Amino acid sequence: MTADDVNRYIGLPWQFGARGPDAYDCWGLLMHCECTYFSGGIPEVQFGDAARDLYASKLRSGEWVIVPHPDHGDGVLLRDGNDPHVGIYLDLDGGGILHAMEGVGVVFTALRDLNFMGFAQPTFYRIYG
Repeated sequence: MTADDVNRYIGLPWQFGARGPDAYDCWGLLMHCECTYFSGGIPEVQFGDAARDLYASKLRSGEWVIVPHPDHGDGVLLRDGNDPHVGIYLDLDGGGILHAMEGVGVVFTALRDLNFMGFAQPTFYRIYG
């Protein structure tokens, strides 16, 4: 995924349950980018118990592995608990997260700026299947 690819998404609106191409929620954007530019491996799921169960299952199976330092295309869990938020790490402009935020739309946030957005402890995971 290149900077030109990213620019196609920046500014698209956030919409709950949207899977593109004109709007995305965070899970839809992650699914789309992983499938289009990387290895795939992100199934359809609604947030809540189903998403938590999927995340735990993928980690147990080794299909998703938490990594301390992200590589281009790794998934990112930006918040856990009752209001999860996900994005995709891209090694562009010093590294950042492409994600779709409610009320904002699709943005690219530099790693150094995540804390200002309330995402102090991102979890990076590698997707293998």
